[in-house]
Amino acid sequence: MNISNELAVALIGLKDLIINDYQRKMGADREYGVDFDDGSKYVKVTVMSWSSRSVHCFVEKANGNIWRAASWKSPARNFVRGNIYDQASYADRVSWTGVQ
Repeated sequence: MNISNELAVALIGLKDLIINDYQRKMGADREYGVDFDDGSKYVKVTVMSWSSRSVHCFVEKANGNIWRAASWKSPARNFVRGNIYDQASYADRVSWTGVQ
């Protein structure tokens, strides 16, 4: 990925929150994964469960803002859901199904 080390560390924190929520609600015995796709402006956070893959959210590379997914390719830019560098700003908005 073409991202800074600081962003990479922050993304791991987001990944841990997503996986912990999934395990708490669905059980640790089910297969579930989180992946990052590096784009020019955003990092797309995708989740995989069973044989399905979907977009969880987008993280803006320039400033760390977290956006809800509008589609597979773009964020819903109506309002920021938090900032990746401040876990307290988004921790209560993150679930395994997406960012509220």
